Amino acid sequence: MAALSESEMGNITILQREEGLFRLSRHFSWTEFSGDETQVLAHQQFVYETTMFAAGRGLCWSEVTSVARMSKDIFPELKDLDPSRIVSLIRGRLLEYFPRLNAFHHATLFHFLSETCVTRQRLIQAVVGGAGNLSVVQKQLEVQVPPLPLPLNQGTDVDYWEHKRAHSHLAAIEKLKEEELEHLRKGSEVILEELDIPQEGKLDKDAVMELVRSAVRARGELLLGRLLRESSLVYDLLELKLQHTTLATRGIPHTCHAAGSAGLAGSGTGPAHTAKAKKK
Repeated sequence: MAALSESEMGNITILQREEGLFRLSRHFSWTEFSGDETQVLAHQQFVYETTMFAAGRGLCWSEVTSVARMSKDIFPELKDLDPSRIVSLIRGRLLEYFPRLNAFHHATLFHFLSETCVTRQRLIQAVVGGAGNLSVVQKQLEVQVPPLPLPLNQGTDVDYWEHKRAHSHLAAIEKLKEEELEHLRKGSEVILEELDIPQEGKLDKDAVMELVRSAVRARGELLLGRLLRESSLVYDLLELKLQHTTLATRGIPHTCHAAGSAGLAGSGTGPAHTAKAKKK
C-alpha cells in the first residue's frame, strides 16, 4: 500500500472514474469487510465519491486526502444508526479530522455527508449489514383486471336498456301495491267485538244502545279508512298498468319500421307499382 501524497491525490482527481476509483483504492487497506466483494466495492465507491466532492469544492490536497481517510472511517459505522445519530457521527468526525477547517468548507462537507448518508440510509445500511448477499426469491403475482366490454355490435343498446329498467321498476312498484291491496281485502271483514258489559250492576236500554253505537262507530271509521286506502291502491294500479302500456308501445324499435318501409319500397308491391302494372 503506497502512501497517498498530495501530488498523487492531484493525479487521481483527473483520471476517469473507474481508473481513479481503482488507483485511490490501492492506497488503503480494506479489512473492514474482508471476504465480501460487494461490501468492499461499496466502501470504496463511498470513499471515492466523497473525495471527488471535496476536491471539486476547492479544498487543498492535504485536506482532500484527510476527507478520503475520514469517509473510509465513517462508512462501516453506519450499520445500525438512525438519522440523528448519523448526523452526530459526521459532526464528530469533522471536528476530529478538521479542527481548523474554515467555516465554508466545514459546512459544505457536513451538508454533503449528511444528505448522502441520510437519504441513502436504507441502501447503505443494507450493504454494510450484508444484505447484498441475500438470495432473492421471485414470486408470481396474478393481476386481475376488469372484463373487457362487449363490442358495440354485441352489447345492449342504451335505449333498450333504459326501456327494460323502466319496466322492471314499474313491475316492482305494482307488485308491492298488489300485495298491500290483497292484505287490506283479507282483513276488511267487520266483526263487532264483544261488548264490555260490567258484571256488576244493571244497564238500562239506553246505556246498552250507546255501547253498541260506540262499537259500530269505531268499526265504521276503521272500515272507511280501509276503503279509502283500497280505492287509492286501485287507482295507483290502474296508473301503473297505463304506464306499462305506454312503455310497451314506445318500446317498438324504430329500425323495424324503417326496415319494413324499406322492404315495401324495394319489393315492388306498393300502390304505385300496381298502378303502373295495370296501366300497361
